[in-house]
Amino acid sequence: MSDRELANEMLLMAGEDLDTLRRMLRDPGFPENAFGFHAQQAVEKALKAWLTARGVEFPKTHDLEILEDLVSDHGASIPEEFEPLLNLSAFGVKFRYQPYTGLYEALDRAEVARLVERLISFVKGPIEET
Repeated sequence: MSDRELANEMLLMAGEDLDTLRRMLRDPGFPENAFGFHAQQAVEKALKAWLTARGVEFPKTHDLEILEDLVSDHGASIPEEFEPLLNLSAFGVKFRYQPYTGLYEALDRAEVARLVERLISFVKGPIEET
């Protein structure tokens, strides 16, 4: 499988996480940590798709800032509008095993889903061009 094909598969999986977010938007009863986890996963897969399409190796990590740094190190920049998504890293690890309690600010779920959708579209364009 080529890097481009693998990147497209990763984007497809990111889209599945986005679909899950959309369903969760219709039912606010879903826990914050579940919503945040799928948002984090969608962002992680989108960034890894970008890296994969360019043949860039990356570590096994859920840290979105590390992935964003790798994107920047390889000639691209993630637009500033997506910076809030980088704060979702904790949902990939910490809040999978620890409750997301009232000690933390609630996510603006609609805004997170909107940004995830825009990020996936942003990443998809250059992958289709490679």
